[in-house]
Amino acid sequence: MDVRSPEPSVDGDRIDLYRLPVTDLGRYRLVVVPGMADQEFLARHREVIRGYLDGGGVLLFGGHLHRDWLPGASRFVPLHPPSLASYRVAEIAPHPIFDGVGPDDLTFRRGVAGFFARGHHPPPPGAQVLVRLAGGEPATYVDQVSTAGTIVVHTTADLFTHGEPGTPAARVPGQLVAWARAQGRRDGGASAPVAAPADGPPGTGTGHGLAAVHSGSAPHHRALTTPQYARHLTGGLLYLPDLARTDLTGYDAVVLPERMHRGLLTAAAPRLHELLDAGGTIVAFAGGEPLPEFLPGVRFDPRPTNFWWWLEPGAGLGLRTPSPEHPLFEHLSLRDCTWHYHGALTPPAGAQTLVALPSGEALLYVDRVSTPGTLVVSTLDPLTHFGGHFMPATERFLDGFLPWLGGAVVRSAR
Repeated sequence: MDVRSPEPSVDGDRIDLYRLPVTDLGRYRLVVVPGMADQEFLARHREVIRGYLDGGGVLLFGGHLHRDWLPGASRFVPLHPPSLASYRVAEIAPHPIFDGVGPDDLTFRRGVAGFFARGHHPPPPGAQVLVRLAGGEPATYVDQVSTAGTIVVHTTADLFTHGEPGTPAARVPGQLVAWARAQGRRDGGASAPVAAPADGPPGTGTGHGLAAVHSGSAPHHRALTTPQYARHLTGGLLYLPDLARTDLTGYDAVVLPERMHRGLLTAAAPRLHELLDAGGTIVAFAGGEPLPEFLPGVRFDPRPTNFWWWLEPGAGLGLRTPSPEHPLFEHLSLRDCTWHYHGALTPPAGAQTLVALPSGEALLYVDRVSTPGTLVVSTLDPLTHFGGHFMPATERFLDGFLPWLGGAVVRSAR
């Protein structure tokens, strides 16, 4: 969670989401909730958000709602089927946030569409729609009717980072903060409490089998509950804030998705070490953040992530495998591992590299030598991208990786 100051810039305080119940949000004119936020936690502390808004605050959410924590808001509806035509911004209402910004400025980043909005949230009656997509879907709206405060809901993108420097879209963050500064408390907002989520407890762990940790974010939720992938997770889902208190030794394997709260993950390190010591498997992905330092034998080297390499004529990442006979490649190809990567790995001696850069540095390896268990380590980030309805290669990767992992875990357990 980011909390922005009333000054007209994008600088502000960064507050740990899990300190929300003890944080005085009334100090801030604008609160920004990013798309990877733990919506399970937000739903359980919805009264804090309600109190801030009823005090006249301004809240911006950019992402995909999948829990009922934001007054007046409805859950994300993805575009189907996604296409260049459906991603196009068709209409921008006159408003200070988007002053001087045109439809193509929002639609495209370096000529590529899909970053701005990949669906919509149905707005409450009386909300003001600022941006519509080609099919009429409301990508951005302002709600000043559900509470005494102001709610800005944007689908998919973080409006503070969406625009390329030097483009008209780069004006949006400063204009948004300046506009938020001018908002004041109003009378007449609705005061009914939001309803409790009806989706049950955040964790469904069975104590055995193949499980995955989830952070409560919308991308993790979608990736790990989509039936084609959930069927491989025989051990269910483990909620990250509960992980440090969970006995993992009965599980065959646990998947650690990319982009999770590092403090909570580090607090669970003893439980994860116990799983490895018991002969279990840990699968760890990275998505812009270093891999957990507590994982034995892991040497992570940061690299600038080139999201745009594929725009160059004849470009390619040049991925290769020194282990083409590995059973993983009965389920997927190197093409299915090719989108971008977040850093490189130096495997410990005796580990098996499955996907490598031309330099020989690893993007995916299997380590059966550092512990009594098995580590599968990668700097790819498939779960976040598939969960965010973006990047087809990640779906192909998961279509092959999870069946291989499930079969490998069963064989290992036997």
